[in-house]
Amino acid sequence: MAGGARGLAGLAWVSLIAASWATSLAAAPPAPPPQARPLAASADPARVERVLASLSLDERIDQMLLAYPQLDREAPVKVGGVLFVGKSLDDVPAAKARIAASTARARVPPLYAVDMEGGRINRLRHLPSVAEVPSALAMSRLPDAEVEQWGFTVGQAMREVGLNVNLAPVLDVAGTGHLFDGERTFGGDPAVVAAKGRAYCEGLRRAGVASVGKHYPGYGDLAADSDHVRVAAPWPRERVQREAGVFARVGAAPMQGVMLSNVIYDAIGPQPAVLSPDIVAMGHARGWLTVTDDLAIGTLATALGGKTEDVVRAAFLAGNDLLLTTAPPDWEQGIDYHAVIARAVAEDPARKARVDDAARRVLGLKDRLGLLDGR
Repeated sequence: MAGGARGLAGLAWVSLIAASWATSLAAAPPAPPPQARPLAASADPARVERVLASLSLDERIDQMLLAYPQLDREAPVKVGGVLFVGKSLDDVPAAKARIAASTARARVPPLYAVDMEGGRINRLRHLPSVAEVPSALAMSRLPDAEVEQWGFTVGQAMREVGLNVNLAPVLDVAGTGHLFDGERTFGGDPAVVAAKGRAYCEGLRRAGVASVGKHYPGYGDLAADSDHVRVAAPWPRERVQREAGVFARVGAAPMQGVMLSNVIYDAIGPQPAVLSPDIVAMGHARGWLTVTDDLAIGTLATALGGKTEDVVRAAFLAGNDLLLTTAPPDWEQGIDYHAVIARAVAEDPARKARVDDAARRVLGLKDRLGLLDGR
């Protein structure tokens, strides 16, 4: 998220759940650290299709959901990915046990995602090896080799816990503005941002962790925080393409996905990027998995003139592969993302192909991570 503080669906339950893990999961042995191996260069299409064919429509829809760990610790884990935010990683042994227990209850092993940008956005600061990861702005002054080593170190720490997807790096070109002020950007030089971003992603890839760059197609030097207010970029189309070009320079080999921004690009259309079919298609054309930012953000519903359910529906219809929510999927006060997508497909059966495409991309990333072949 542009503001860097996930959890708008409510932080009280986050603290409560995180605090309870240590006792409720004390008997669950943590999984041993996996042997480090680089992310596979490509998925096995035949294996992906076999897994896809084995899934029902409901199970394919589930693969599109990236959500906070569910509240029911005994029920099957159905979501495609589990998101760790807030203080959910403060107790590392409890988090490792949680991941091991969740994997054991999932038919298809989930993705386990976290923001590990560096600086103040460091969810694993309780691990000594990554307690002092530099911010992106600080890394912009380091040689590429050192930035890559930091990416590798972060990737190793993530794998030690059981995490396999980093919602980073930030690839917005900003020498001023909101992201620069938070030191989350590699700076205002597109060449530097591309080089450091590629190096960080390459380090993650060598450690066997997938990276999702953000905030596509680029937040730039905008001053406002789109987590809290409507933000529009009055840029010509050429400027949007230039900002997106930095992501393209990083490429699909070291970076496997992009997280779309909540910014409205006037030259593209009236909707935020995360709800824009044109911008989602731009990401797919580059070979990336597309991931939404938190769909519970109030400004998204305001932009549509509707409710969060309308945002989820629009994000699905825009073509996104992973729909992100900072709420547990079984939280009674939350939105039933699965039901929203299922209703949209029931209204037009042709949309089943949209589900299949998204599930196929998600499974493809899982196969590259070794999750479909027993690794």
